[in-house]
Amino acid sequence: MPHSHTALRAGFIAGNIGAVIVIIWFFCVDLIAGQPFFTPAALGSAVFYGLRDPAEVSISVLPVLGYTALHFLAFYFTAVVAAYIFREAEKDQNVLWYALEFFIVLEVGFYCVVGVLFTPLLAKFAWINVAIGNVISSVAMGYYFYRTEPALKKGLTGASPSHG
Repeated sequence: MPHSHTALRAGFIAGNIGAVIVIIWFFCVDLIAGQPFFTPAALGSAVFYGLRDPAEVSISVLPVLGYTALHFLAFYFTAVVAAYIFREAEKDQNVLWYALEFFIVLEVGFYCVVGVLFTPLLAKFAWINVAIGNVISSVAMGYYFYRTEPALKKGLTGASPSHG
């Protein structure tokens, strides 16, 4: 399998892991709050319809599915970039610093974009829930990459670059 295809595959798998974990997390948060699917409905309504008032959120299929699609695309993009960085790290371990920088910029950028675009809606969301969801998904994706990317394992533990 060509090198780029393996990075795409790894990114696709890691992206699915991260996206599904965040979906499950917020489904549980919404369920406990007595409003299943509120989070994707609110964010989808904000993205697609410009809704800014959380009191006007109507939980319906189109904003939930639309936002879910964007959610998966964002995770795929992020994980594919990470996979390519890890593949480059096989040639030069210093590239792992780029992975750390990428992660930090991505997290800061995520919070800035969400803060700017969704400020009125954020009153309804607890930032701690967003942070917990991001941490859980990042750890799961990191674990996947640790198990499958030899350069990452070698860079973190000094282990030989074999898979497993």
